[in-house]
Amino acid sequence: MIIDPHIHSIYSGDATGTPRGIIKRSRKIGLDAIAIADHNTTKGLTVALKESKGFNDFIIIPAIEISTKKGHLVVLGVTEDIKPGLSPEETIEIIRNQGGIAIAPHPFVRYREGLCDNVLTLDVDAIETLNSRYIFGYSNWRAKKLAAKRNLPEIGCSDAHFIGAIGSCVTKVEADFSVESILEGILKGETNVFGDRTPLPLILKEVINKKIKRAFD
Repeated sequence: MIIDPHIHSIYSGDATGTPRGIIKRSRKIGLDAIAIADHNTTKGLTVALKESKGFNDFIIIPAIEISTKKGHLVVLGVTEDIKPGLSPEETIEIIRNQGGIAIAPHPFVRYREGLCDNVLTLDVDAIETLNSRYIFGYSNWRAKKLAAKRNLPEIGCSDAHFIGAIGSCVTKVEADFSVESILEGILKGETNVFGDRTPLPLILKEVINKKIKRAFD
């Protein structure tokens, strides 16, 4: 299955895509499943699940991106909000108790609140080694080296904050057509990552639009 496991919607506060628009785009480009991992909220997930009700060819993976004391964690498989601001260790314990898996996103991008050196020994289930926003950057390179050293499953994602970026990088996971099978495939390390950088003009357009929005807020 081809999945994009890290996408943001308008409920993140820093993204422009609606759940409906995200689903429409994801199906159009041939993705089998996506995760709308909004910042510290499952509101986007809730809307996405309603919007996709009745689809038998597309899966919404429950997700959320949590701000811990030391950086972000992407959670897959959890439908309830998790309190931000806890330690990464406390957060992972809650994730596991709720049946989810913990992924370290953009781990070495400090200005995007990556876990940085904290991820070196943290008990995560997988690590983003191909994030389309940093395709040529230090974070992806170092994350891939860490994945190999610690035998961590690799995740590829767009980290899309607007519709046009969806699917820029993706994860191929050996799984049946269910959330449970996808999570199991990730935990087993049955993943491959591939893709390319989010087009720079789209990133620049996003930055400009955000600056304009802040100026009028």
